[in-house]
Amino acid sequence: MNPEGVEPKQKSTVDGHALSLPKFYETVYKLSDIIDVDYYLPGCPPMPETIADAIGAILEGNLPPKGAILSPNKSLCSSCDRNETKPEDVCIDELKRIIDVEADPETCFLAQGIICMGPATRDGCGFPCVKGNMPCTGCYGPTDACKDQGAKMVATLGAILDAENEEAVEKIIEGIPDPGGTFYRYAMSASLLGAERKEVE
Repeated sequence: MNPEGVEPKQKSTVDGHALSLPKFYETVYKLSDIIDVDYYLPGCPPMPETIADAIGAILEGNLPPKGAILSPNKSLCSSCDRNETKPEDVCIDELKRIIDVEADPETCFLAQGIICMGPATRDGCGFPCVKGNMPCTGCYGPTDACKDQGAKMVATLGAILDAENEEAVEKIIEGIPDPGGTFYRYAMSASLLGAERKEVE
């Protein structure tokens, strides 16, 4: 709790000891905004297989062009075990939060009306979250074909939601209390929205 609303300072002295914190920005920068990046290992954290494949590529001298993401360039849904349970035409009229329902551990989350970032997320993690009956949150980031992970997911939802009027749309939106945190949990700094908020030094 912080009843007095004290904000952290970059430098302060406590009991004669100097303390320093990094500068706080209005937004988070992606790594390539700060340094020149050779290769990316996606994930939060990267899976052991992803790390092993990257090390193997280095040792074999079989690396892709500089700046590449060292993980499969396809969506998570393409290898997810639940993909077979997804109807050909998914149509949902309500979005549910995983904390409010008991999800069927065998059925596609989107078919159950639960937001799963799989369609907008890069494959390669082995989907441990989904195997644990938790929807994908997008930590492996988007594929190369996707410019903005959050926008891709919003477009995916737009294609499967069944809402014929404004009232129905508002009801559905109530199922997403934190759109920014839901669609941009790991990718805000690399998104079109994040790019607009960058500070100029």
